[in-house]
Amino acid sequence: KQWYQRRVRAPETRGDQDHVFEDVKMLVQSAVDGYNVCIFAYGQTGSGKTFTMIGTPEMPGIAPRAFSRIFDLLDENVKKFSYTVNLYMCELYNDQLLDLLDGKNSKKLEIKKDGKGMVFVQNITVKTAASASQLWQIFDSGSQNRHVASTKMNAESSRSHL
Repeated sequence: KQWYQRRVRAPETRGDQDHVFEDVKMLVQSAVDGYNVCIFAYGQTGSGKTFTMIGTPEMPGIAPRAFSRIFDLLDENVKKFSYTVNLYMCELYNDQLLDLLDGKNSKKLEIKKDGKGMVFVQNITVKTAASASQLWQIFDSGSQNRHVASTKMNAESSRSHL
């Protein structure tokens, strides 16, 4: 499979969360339309992946902006369609898929395809969100269960892939 890299941000544009989100905003529309979407942040520890994806309360990153945009799009189309926003969170840690919304990880998770060819994770905890703020709360709760450890460059570096 070939992958297309649309944009690489130069260091002087770092911190400009508005422009970063403008680059990916249409992916939120695609997700609402039913397509699988992936935004991959890659880089060395301390290079700004978490800032780009999560941001700060003053400068929200891609995730909180996407959460708001999802519900903006749903509100714009409330007379045409009915929607339910479901969320599950997993991390790949030491070659094991873990459920971040189930702190016990009592069930074995497996990646499967349904009859329509859509990928899903079997046995994972699924939660429903009725607003962007509720979606953020669920995401934040799941994020607390991620594996992190201290490195020389970062006190709470992720040890997994979300």
